[in-house]
Amino acid sequence: MNFRLVIVMVPMFCSGSFAQFGFNRQFDVPVMDAVLLEMPWAGGMDYCQFSNIDFDFDGTQDLFVFDRTCNKVLTFIQNGSSGVSDFEYAPQYESIFPDDVRDWCSLVDYNCDGLPDIFTYTVGGCRVYRNVGNATDGHEFVLASPIIKTTLWTLGYMYFNSIDVPWFGDVDGDTDIDVLSFGVLGTAVEYRRNMSMENYGICDSLEFLTKNECWGRFRESGSTNVVTLWDTLSYPCDGTIPSPEGWDPSPTGMGIDERHSGSSVVAFDADNSSTLELVMGDISYPSVVYLHNSGTAPNTNSGMDVQDPTFPSYDVPVDLTIFPAGFHVDVNNDGNRDMLFSPASVIGSENRESVWLYENSATDVAPVFDFQEIDFLQGEMIDHGSGALPVFFDANGDGLKDLLISVHGMYDTASGNQISMIAYYQNTGTLADPEFTLITEDYEDISTLSIGASLTFYPTFGDLDDDGDEDMILGEYTGYCYYLENTGGAGNPAIFNTFTMLNDASAVPIFDGSYAFPQLVDLDRDGDYDLPIGERNGKIRYYDNIGTPSSPSFSLVTNSLGNLDVAEWWTVEGYAIPQFVDVDTIWHLVIGSKNGYLHYYDNIEGNLGGTFDLVDSTLENINIGTYSCPAILNITDDNRFEMILGNQRGGVAWYESAPITDIGITEHKSSADVLIYPNPAGAELNVIFSGLSQTETSAMSIGIFDLQGRPVLMQSVKMHTNAVDISTLASGTYVLRISDEGGTFVKVEKLIIRH
Repeated sequence: MNFRLVIVMVPMFCSGSFAQFGFNRQFDVPVMDAVLLEMPWAGGMDYCQFSNIDFDFDGTQDLFVFDRTCNKVLTFIQNGSSGVSDFEYAPQYESIFPDDVRDWCSLVDYNCDGLPDIFTYTVGGCRVYRNVGNATDGHEFVLASPIIKTTLWTLGYMYFNSIDVPWFGDVDGDTDIDVLSFGVLGTAVEYRRNMSMENYGICDSLEFLTKNECWGRFRESGSTNVVTLWDTLSYPCDGTIPSPEGWDPSPTGMGIDERHSGSSVVAFDADNSSTLELVMGDISYPSVVYLHNSGTAPNTNSGMDVQDPTFPSYDVPVDLTIFPAGFHVDVNNDGNRDMLFSPASVIGSENRESVWLYENSATDVAPVFDFQEIDFLQGEMIDHGSGALPVFFDANGDGLKDLLISVHGMYDTASGNQISMIAYYQNTGTLADPEFTLITEDYEDISTLSIGASLTFYPTFGDLDDDGDEDMILGEYTGYCYYLENTGGAGNPAIFNTFTMLNDASAVPIFDGSYAFPQLVDLDRDGDYDLPIGERNGKIRYYDNIGTPSSPSFSLVTNSLGNLDVAEWWTVEGYAIPQFVDVDTIWHLVIGSKNGYLHYYDNIEGNLGGTFDLVDSTLENINIGTYSCPAILNITDDNRFEMILGNQRGGVAWYESAPITDIGITEHKSSADVLIYPNPAGAELNVIFSGLSQTETSAMSIGIFDLQGRPVLMQSVKMHTNAVDISTLASGTYVLRISDEGGTFVKVEKLIIRH
């Protein structure tokens, strides 16, 4: 299959005040995973639902994807010729869909105008949006019904639950849209017939009659996926709908003791008989059950007469742990609908190879589904399971920033558990043109070291022992942090093979309750790494480094740095993941959060004991999925920040900021005359002081910092003329700070190093 990308340009907001970063989503950075990935930065896929829609009105059916993981819409354009899948990821269409699409979503044309409408879950029922778009203005959705109703004994709300996956389509062949779904009891499929054609002669209404409470005359067990055919012994499978007083709520009457929740249904005509067959998935099982309809005409209360519990038994059966749901859509542009299967459970399910494709090699009304692949679309993305946490780090010591992506959990088929690993993508490009190649999914075998609960690793890096290489502090699921010394040496690939629990200055383990997201950064600008730690509660705990550059000692300052909180008001969970960014020697803070938005704070510089200012709780409206995790750094020396943004679906997106020079690094000058040359510099930098006495000169210090504010070289001043060896620093953009004995900046200048 061929895949392409539609590149979406987002307007950039550039100003001298740095009010916004001006992030622009990018797709053109190559990524290799055995082969070149076609859409690496699309953000991943986990538990998906599929519908056809013609997004660009070119007459070809494109693909709408709804990922239940975080209620995220993904949109893809079909460019393939007949029989060929050639999809482009086209996120510009995602914004046309309502924000309250949740749990399940199906696009179906209920008013026969040729435009698919939206059926989605609302509390206890189904909400419908009508498509009022056109080819000129594009698709647009307006609320048609906040919750649809049906008549059984009287008119009432049509019952749905958030766990099931119902089916919307034409059961009786009259062109209006009917509904098949499991009812309140959860063991029989109910048929809700749309009466629009019967009542008005046109299919533009949502008026339903509960035609049959046991459509297909079968019953699914309340505790297993076993299906009993022709179960006509008792209500509701005996073909009658008694009065409310006649309903028997006993186990034999299919009452409350037989409740069963968690089933998916998809219907289609498999034998050109005008009656619909059914494929069902169950919450506790990896397979799907196919039921053949014995009827020759709709609305005859025909029963299912044959079942295939390992569908399709004539090919590779569906085997998706757990709770597979089927979707009948055309994925190869031949007019014959194919089948896609993906888990409907967001807990305990396969989350990396979780979209199985079966292409239809026959006709639409007598299909034959041939197995093709287990990772449709998602196999072309960076996707390592659920909960992607990206971090930049030069893992091989070549001066280029590589990409590490930790995942909260990758489903392990052998154990049935979620396991956490850190994938290592080496930067195999150049400084100006990065490209990434997957080296391993388990960097340094960290998953095997028995660190904490071995879940939700989040690393941060800095030279903590002053030996020229960057060491690791690793946060994890249980809330503790661990220290892993890099024994590789300066300029060499990093080696992390031992770990110790990280203690504070009082020899007490640093502990945040659960989920620790640390960042090593010199917040107080005293030349050593401090340790802010994002917490599950949405706040940041701050430890000041009161040690030395070769022997750090972290002392707790506050449990609520900046008095910030990114948790929503109705919950105590925020999952704050901080990225402190140094621009113009002023700290800015971008925080990932549970709701998926990025929170932006300023008023940080010199205010570590005060309250930070919340500039924007939805930074530039960027949200690619819940549990956002940003990694922000200028890795290409192009005067822009790069941002890799992770999310709960297990993938990442790539962004580029507005030019840093639009913000500016202001030079701070005093009466002292400081000459710095050359700039750009190579192996050596000269710093010359004039107009100062020897005593004044010897009180000065020279510091070189990366754009995250982390010190990479500190040197005291002994003479008026100073040669600074920068040969070990990687090519890139830095900030050079000259400060006096009191820590006041005498000069601050952008420094470019080119080797």
